[in-house]
Formats: sequence, structure tokens, C-alpha cells
Amino acid sequence: MKTDPKILSSFLAAAVWADGEYDEFEKEFVSDLAEGLEVPTLNATLEAEIKATENMDEDALANYLETAAQKVAAGEGEGILSLCLQLMCADSFLAQDEVDNFFAFADILGVDEDAATAILDEYVNEEEDLIIEE
Repeated sequence: MKTDPKILSSFLAAAVWADGEYDEFEKEFVSDLAEGLEVPTLNATLEAEIKATENMDEDALANYLETAAQKVAAGEGEGILSLCLQLMCADSFLAQDEVDNFFAFADILGVDEDAATAILDEYVNEEEDLIIEE
């Protein structure tokens, strides 16, 4: 991934706040992600971004993410969106608020609604243990 880990962490931090807490399932996902992306500083970078964003209101967070999205490497928006979805679902639960945030992230990342819907549908279809809030 060419996108700076701090930029990726901005979106991951927002995904963490989608359900209000950074739990053990999410921490384990991020550790695995850091290993897979070969970014050993990802955990620390994400912790810093969580602290930087935890007191932001919705508008401030949206502005923060819009600024970060401008620094996402070309062609990596869908990948970052997919990682955010995986992080939001690390606890095997997908709430409606998280779905709303997913589509807000897609918009900010410049991922069109059809592509975002395809990412969401594919993920939901592959994850047999996922509980979806109706």
C-alpha cells in the first residue's frame, strides 16, 4: 500500500469510533493488518489517530477525513474502504450506524455508491458469522 500509514489510520480511527470503542477484536485485526501490510508502526499510529479524533464532532471528523482523503494514493480508496469495513465488523456485528459510516467513508474516498455497495455485499456474503442489525 502506497498510502501513508497515518492517512490509513485516520480512516481506521473513524471506523473504530463507528461503534464507540476500540475493543480487543479490533486491536487483533489491526495487529494482523500491520503484519500483512508490513507496517510495524500501524498500531501506534492508529492509537495516536484515535486520540486525535476521539473528541471531534461529526463535522470536524468529516473535514479531517476529507483532508486525509486527498492524500490517499491513486487507486487505493476502495482498499481503504474495505479495510474500514473489516475493522467495523471485527466483532462479527454490523450495526446500521456502521453501514451509514461506511457509505460516508465511500463518499469521502471518492468511491462511487455502486462500487461501495458491491464491496459491502461481497463482504456480507462471505462472512457467515456476521450479525447484521436490522
